[in-house]
Amino acid sequence: MRLLRHSAVIALQDNHEMLAQCLLPGECPVMPKVTIYTTRFCPYCVAAKRLLARKNVAVDEIDVGGQPHLRQEMQAKAGGLHTVPQIWIGEVHVGGCDELYDLEDQGRLDALLAGEHEMSRTKA
Repeated sequence: MRLLRHSAVIALQDNHEMLAQCLLPGECPVMPKVTIYTTRFCPYCVAAKRLLARKNVAVDEIDVGGQPHLRQEMQAKAGGLHTVPQIWIGEVHVGGCDELYDLEDQGRLDALLAGEHEMSRTKA
């Protein structure tokens, strides 16, 4: 059974758990907005986007290639880091592709995507 409400598709599973899949980044009341700064030919960007896509996460992708003002914006938000990708889940700066996969390997990525903002380490 599917219900369409407030830009989110709610699917009811047989085990009565509700899953929310957002159609627009940041529009889902359950899932925080995911922002990823990328460049066009970055293999780490592709890998990070692939992981998020497998989890049905809508992302707000900002391509900083050839856009110095966007790269400066990213660096300012990321505490001076200049490599791509740089990923935010809600207000939490995850870091790059390696950090995203580390969260997945530790079983913490799904909780962060569900809006649980606890992370044991802080980014500079």
